[in-house]
Amino acid sequence: MSVFNALSTAVSGINAQSTAFTNLSNNISNSQTVGYKATTTAFQDFVAGAGGNSASADVSDSVAAVTVQHVDNQGTSSTSTDALATSISGNGLFVVSKGTTSGGQTYYTRNGEVYENKSGYLVNTSGYYLEGYMVDQSTGTLGTTLTQLNVSNVTFKPTETTTLTSTSTVGTSTGTDQTYTTAPTTVYDSTGTAHQIGLVWTQSTSDTSKWTVQAYDADGGGAISNASPSPYIVTFDSSTGAMTSVTDATGAVVANTTGTTAEIPITATYNGVAQTINVDLGSIGSTSGTVVATASSGTASTSQGTTLVAGASNTLTMDSASGAVNIGAQTGTDDTYMTTPLQLSDGSYVSAVWTKNTTTASTVNSEQTWTVKLVDPYSSSTSDSTTAQVTFKSDGTIDTINGSSTGSIAFTDSSGTTQTLNLTSSSVKLGSSSPYTDTTAVTSDSISTGTYEGVEITSDGSVMAQFSTGTQLIGKVALANFANVNGLEAVDGQAYVATTNSGNAQIGVSGENGTGTLSVGYVESSTTDLTKDLSSMIVAQEAYTANTKVVTSANTMLQATIAMIQ
Repeated sequence: MSVFNALSTAVSGINAQSTAFTNLSNNISNSQTVGYKATTTAFQDFVAGAGGNSASADVSDSVAAVTVQHVDNQGTSSTSTDALATSISGNGLFVVSKGTTSGGQTYYTRNGEVYENKSGYLVNTSGYYLEGYMVDQSTGTLGTTLTQLNVSNVTFKPTETTTLTSTSTVGTSTGTDQTYTTAPTTVYDSTGTAHQIGLVWTQSTSDTSKWTVQAYDADGGGAISNASPSPYIVTFDSSTGAMTSVTDATGAVVANTTGTTAEIPITATYNGVAQTINVDLGSIGSTSGTVVATASSGTASTSQGTTLVAGASNTLTMDSASGAVNIGAQTGTDDTYMTTPLQLSDGSYVSAVWTKNTTTASTVNSEQTWTVKLVDPYSSSTSDSTTAQVTFKSDGTIDTINGSSTGSIAFTDSSGTTQTLNLTSSSVKLGSSSPYTDTTAVTSDSISTGTYEGVEITSDGSVMAQFSTGTQLIGKVALANFANVNGLEAVDGQAYVATTNSGNAQIGVSGENGTGTLSVGYVESSTTDLTKDLSSMIVAQEAYTANTKVVTSANTMLQATIAMIQ
């Protein structure tokens, strides 16, 4: 090997040690950088003539440095003052982007120290936007499309109703042929949409201590089935007014032991989804909850909506002992009114449903326009019912019915018979107050309102909105994994992009695709080992110096060679 070749080899050694020194310097500089993955340096020997070519025997050997990534090395989790900080225990990486523009480059990082920026996006300390799956506010379901997580403009979604509690005094222990209808109660389905449910109590004609109770859809959409085992039969003690037993329509006992809670299930189908709601009637033997009034326990609750009456020749009327039926208030927010379901001769039911139409109300004379139709509250089919538009004067009396002073609504029952509701100017009215005076007879366990207070991330990656009345899911953090995570390409800000060496990202949520689990309130520390890197720096420095000695020696030898001809 010539002196020139020795010089070239030493220069390659200097360059290789410079690369090692650069990597060590970068590690030490990022020893406090959240989510930083320290690199190491590997050296490759290039041997002259290794290919069997004797002509290259005098070509010098050389060395090259290769930077080795260790993205799969787990850093130590340390506590953070950032409430949204999250670290990953496992091989997963956070999915992030550089902005809110869709279709841009996707990045991956272990830096989970995120905060909410002024626009409500979750952004980490390197400026990358955290991505995941957002909840559709209209349906309440978690989306399947990756997007930047945004926690602004979060509205409270009423919680799904699971239990209705009855505290009604349904009648008196001495009366006969009694009925009681509760005021409609607001319930919510899984999407947070409001519906109305009412309860109808009917006293047995053969045994006055027994009452049947069944729920009906006060929206008039037939969401609640009237099929067996409904209605339920409740027996009361005439001396105390307390319940003694509850059975279903088949005779099966629901509750008959003193102290046992009597709950009857009802099934409501909203938007094609069946929802079970339990009606808590109270405890057997208790004088709280649902009772009948005795001489010493007061009077029965005021019945609501029992105003639809069957007449001769399949005609129906709305009537009451005091004259016109009050379906709403002249100035109020009561937008619906439904009569108690009336059982027809064929066994089906019918109710009159009134709905205030605010879009057609006159602003000139303060008139209200209401739509009325007949429905079977236990059937979802309303195609056989006509409707009428009824306009009320400012004093609460009827002005017109479909533009005339009188009108009627036709309804076809299950036997094909046409039932007709005749309306006159004196049949209904708007009163000075709501007709629903006994609105607490049945209450729902749903929470309908809440004040937004902030956001939190849970250990399963759920992004939860914090309200004064509880928390609700608004999104979920996405995590990614790769077949060769060390094949990722590093970019600024402790982030990486996928390459052909890493393979495609496998994206899911915490625990999927081998991504590992999350620790909330922690950040992942840098994997830099200062003790090891400082020791390696000494070795790199000495190796660098040794290579410079070779260059110096080669220079001396060259000078001696030149001096031979002088």
